[in-house]
Amino acid sequence: MSQEIAVVGMAGRFPGAADLDEYWSNLVAGRISVSRLDRAELLAAGVPAERLDEPGYVPVRGTLADPELFDSAFFGIPPREADLMDPQHRLLLQTAWQALESGGLITDAPPGRVGVFAGTGYNYYLQQHVLADPAVLETDGLLSVVLANEKDHLATRIAYRLGLGGPAITVQSACSTSLTAVHLACQSLRTGDCDLALAGGAYLALPQQSGYQYEPKGIMSPDGSCRPFDAGANGTVPGSGVGVVALKRAEDARRDGDLIHALISGSAINNDGAAKVGYTAPGVAGQVDVLARAYAGAGVDPATVGYLEAHGTATEVGDAIELAALQEVFKAGGARCSLGSVKANIGHLSAAAGVAGLIKAVLALRTRQLPPLAGVSQPRAELLDPASPFTVDTVARDWPAVPGTPRRAAVSSFGLGGTNVHVILTEAPPAAAPAPPAEGPELLVLSARGDDALRTAAERLAAHLDARPELPLRDAAATGREHRRHFPHRLAVVAEDPASAARALAVAPRRTALRRPEVVLLFPGQGAEAPGMAAWPYRRFPGFAADLDRGADHVHGLLGVDLRDLLLGSDPDGLVHRTDLTQPALVLHEYALGRLLLSLGVKPAALIGHSVGEFAAAALAGELTPEEMLRLVVERGALMQRAPEGRMLVVLSDEATVRRHLADLDELDLASLNAPEVVVVSGPVAPIDRLRERLEADGVPHRPLPARRAFHSRMMADAATALGTVAAGVPARPATVPVVSSVDGGLLPVGGVRRAGYWAEQLRSPVRYQAAVEAVADRARLVLVEVGPGTGLIGSARQIPAARHTAMVALQPRRADLLGGLGQLWAHGVDLDWPAVRAGAPAHRAALPTHPFAATRHWLDASPSPSPSPSAAAAAAVASPVASVDAPLGRVLDIWRTLLGVPDIGADSDFFALGGESLLFIRMISQVQRALATPIDIAALAGSPTPRAIAAQAVAG
Repeated sequence: MSQEIAVVGMAGRFPGAADLDEYWSNLVAGRISVSRLDRAELLAAGVPAERLDEPGYVPVRGTLADPELFDSAFFGIPPREADLMDPQHRLLLQTAWQALESGGLITDAPPGRVGVFAGTGYNYYLQQHVLADPAVLETDGLLSVVLANEKDHLATRIAYRLGLGGPAITVQSACSTSLTAVHLACQSLRTGDCDLALAGGAYLALPQQSGYQYEPKGIMSPDGSCRPFDAGANGTVPGSGVGVVALKRAEDARRDGDLIHALISGSAINNDGAAKVGYTAPGVAGQVDVLARAYAGAGVDPATVGYLEAHGTATEVGDAIELAALQEVFKAGGARCSLGSVKANIGHLSAAAGVAGLIKAVLALRTRQLPPLAGVSQPRAELLDPASPFTVDTVARDWPAVPGTPRRAAVSSFGLGGTNVHVILTEAPPAAAPAPPAEGPELLVLSARGDDALRTAAERLAAHLDARPELPLRDAAATGREHRRHFPHRLAVVAEDPASAARALAVAPRRTALRRPEVVLLFPGQGAEAPGMAAWPYRRFPGFAADLDRGADHVHGLLGVDLRDLLLGSDPDGLVHRTDLTQPALVLHEYALGRLLLSLGVKPAALIGHSVGEFAAAALAGELTPEEMLRLVVERGALMQRAPEGRMLVVLSDEATVRRHLADLDELDLASLNAPEVVVVSGPVAPIDRLRERLEADGVPHRPLPARRAFHSRMMADAATALGTVAAGVPARPATVPVVSSVDGGLLPVGGVRRAGYWAEQLRSPVRYQAAVEAVADRARLVLVEVGPGTGLIGSARQIPAARHTAMVALQPRRADLLGGLGQLWAHGVDLDWPAVRAGAPAHRAALPTHPFAATRHWLDASPSPSPSPSAAAAAAVASPVASVDAPLGRVLDIWRTLLGVPDIGADSDFFALGGESLLFIRMISQVQRALATPIDIAALAGSPTPRAIAAQAVAG
């Protein structure tokens, strides 16, 4: 098995960079992102004025934007728990999600054996914010504080909140923590303990708006600059940040089509032991050993490394020892290796320093650029020696390839206390050949946990696509559909290229997906047909094409006409509108579309056919074979074509009004009742003309249909009799899907068999489409889907009061627009088989923006206002409006609000649905028992953990 590990996802936030795009932009520009704070900022942050005036106070720090903001709801964490939690834990949790999502590694499927290896720095928040208020321990309890802040729970909390089933290990080795995490993650992958691993670290020093005190001979810089390997380097500066990488065995990543940023060819770890002058000092022997073992284990010649991201603290001793170790292992004579250290840009990030350097090196390999070493004015003397294997770049430059050798980089991280780590990277293998240009439009889907987040996500994706016109839209579309988790708030757009997709995203309607939607498929009747209506799905979906070909071949034997000429071509002679051809062509198209939906994962709850559309519904329900369906419809169409000439008229009024106007026009019949004010009348030409005159005189809106026969009227009596004779020879089969009759609105359940003579009755009787829709309209999560060309059935359904607020989708509103209908189905909550939608078209994973997190403040102020004790809170509850009605219930509600941090809690709220967990539930019960001075039976609350149930126990005593 190959030892190489692929970097398949990355995310991070660093000083001056909200994401990795900004991070790399800063690095390539040589930008120094540490902040020099002014006196007002420092005083506002609580730094005493006398400290600012002390000699040696340096007002510089690499700050992280908005560390107090956290999307607790996204992870199902109660607000109060988020308030208590170490912000380093919160930063890592969000960044872990982004690392997975950036690589398309977290979908609706269970993540599986995903390991977590991560660490953080000192918890300043616990010291300065949580424990600063004695009431916190009294109200929330020591266990809650420990769970929210102890490093032991860092990795396991990430595993729990993201549902990851691999090893979850908190790693701590001071400054080398996050690169140690990477090394251990690689080992876990190689031994098979996990199949995917997250590795990284976070560091947040508080208060952020503060400097530091310079101490002579210490490691901090006296002037606030960090200049690794500069002749005048005099120390480092502190910074905060967070970074996580997602790792996978390289052969697995290639097999799965992952987006590979770089390969980890090898790594090594050790400790200096006692072979150094002091515990906090670096050791040259230990560094030489870790470097040599890394290259020996990877089978890599150090001379092939073109960029080395050094530990580079910019202290005299640290830089000298690191260079000495490097020059011991990297021999002179080959191409010189560019030396860098990200600390020059963002400061020393402690536990996050190693992963910050690793991500920098991966980005250098991915972009094939060598970033500059920021802040260097005069390199150290060792680097000016022509024999040195290293050089320093002061501006970014292209990274030239060496024939026969891949580009390689390496990263070092050395921890205070002596834990040394070195990682060797190789550029990703050449990307697969680009897919041929997509033929036709693509469907992009986007979702988020909330509506505001969806709006932001759409703006971000639009900006991303606008900035990358070269991005294959098929890749972006497939990534969003197949490699992202889908949330309840959704939108879908169809576009031809990135620019048009960006425009469509700006105006796309946002919808909320239904939970377990019930899909009812609607099959239109004659009048919906159009030439070429099957052309686009025929080209796109092989299964659809196969169904259409089989049906067309069968009909050719019956009619001597190839329906493909009508369904796929332009039909210059207008044959598609001739009844004897229209009906088999339309039904075949609808049947193939219905089969396509089933193949894409749609599971209909019921089927409704309008007129001839009932035959497609019957075939999909298993009542008829496709051949029987087509034989009956061919016969039906021919019989109707031979019927006497007649006309049909749509009257936009209610049935009673229409019947009044039919007085003494005995030859006319109601042919269809589609909606309360959509009634179709059918009959001979002359009576229809007289009816039109009456309607015009009374101002009743109406319009003629193009039909030249009087469908669903007494003029079809002979045709119905003849069709009944043919249908009698077709064996009756039980339905496998519920079917609603458009003759009477009755439901044929699964296992039901149609009554004898139904198809003859159906031809002669009026179509009661409104009744059929009303039969299913009481379903709370109903989605009506018109399966055929046009929007006629959806338009009528919208006018039916019982269905007015129902979700509706026209699958094929235009001939070449099937993807839009599929997108709307998904937006309404219908799960689709996305690889089947892609239908075998090649696509590669694309880097897309990740889910935007809500900017909710979760922060305990360092100088808290006096908080009421539980007893005082209970007393306040007694005086509250709720408590005045029900004192025990009011007290329980108040305790819940305090412990969960959720203001909107009702009497029937479920504790666990609000994000509570078992230990907090036990603490809540304990507080309730003390406040109400009565025992509570926890076991009795298992089925109803609500304030009302608890209060009822208290009242009952």
